[in-house]
Amino acid sequence: MNRSVLALIATVAVAAAVHTTQRHLQHRQLLELEMHKAHGRMLEVATTHPDLDPIWVRNHPDHVKEDESGPLLMRQWWLQFWRTGINLGVHTPAVLRQVAKGFMKDPTGLKAWALTRHGRGSQARNRHDRAYVALLNAAFEEAGGPSQYPECELEPISAL
Repeated sequence: MNRSVLALIATVAVAAAVHTTQRHLQHRQLLELEMHKAHGRMLEVATTHPDLDPIWVRNHPDHVKEDESGPLLMRQWWLQFWRTGINLGVHTPAVLRQVAKGFMKDPTGLKAWALTRHGRGSQARNRHDRAYVALLNAAFEEAGGPSQYPECELEPISAL
């Protein structure tokens, strides 16, 4: 075979591989988006009807009162929104840093992060998740979270 035929074959093979990789990535992103939509719908129901799934009270009985479940679920929804945003490249670290500072000024936001930050950190699956956890941890520490919730620093906490 001459060189031009080999070059054409190589080009077609590379293009096919790139196309297959892109389709796989798009499919994975669509699945992830659908998962986040489903999670959002679940949180929406749980936020409007916290008595249906008192997950915060059940997971953290020593720290969460029944009337806090709805507000904590709303904070969880924001935390998930920002995590998804940084993973998809919608939120930049600078934007996340800014919103995290405001979030930690809210006592319920501070409590939500105190109860879940170690679990979220241990479940970080990529560099975006690790950046997300690091940015929120920095805002949490700057807001004095470890001193306000020292008991959460000593025990393993779930990632809700």
